[in-house]
Amino acid sequence: MRELGLPVGIGCDGSASTDHASLWMETRGALLLGRYRGGPGAMTARDALDIATRGSAQCLGRADELGHLRPGACADLVVWDLHEVALAGALSDPVEAWLRCGPGRAWTTVVGGRVLVYRGEPVLAGLRDALTEHGRFARRMQLLD
Repeated sequence: MRELGLPVGIGCDGSASTDHASLWMETRGALLLGRYRGGPGAMTARDALDIATRGSAQCLGRADELGHLRPGACADLVVWDLHEVALAGALSDPVEAWLRCGPGRAWTTVVGGRVLVYRGEPVLAGLRDALTEHGRFARRMQLLD
């Protein structure tokens, strides 16, 4: 699709599509699937990152404000906890290492100026109640109650 000039993005919207809600895991999956289908050189980690950032922003019609870091753009931030053991031997490309040697956990996440994860722990008001309610719905959907 990219070769045809079509915008391609990556996303996840929760339990309807994937329970992990991890854009990182979806991007890693796209990288590995691209290589599986087209061979090792068919997709680079930077290709996958581009699809997940600029490509997704383009699909949303928001390429002017999302998917890149520059003045005037929205700037959410994730700092990853990447342990040296997980990255052992990953010397040539930090983006390749980040996508292939994980998964790492988000150590700090800032969205819209609000800290949502601090030192690896979510800091959202009402999170415990939301998880309890989510568990009730999940059990009902899976016919466990």
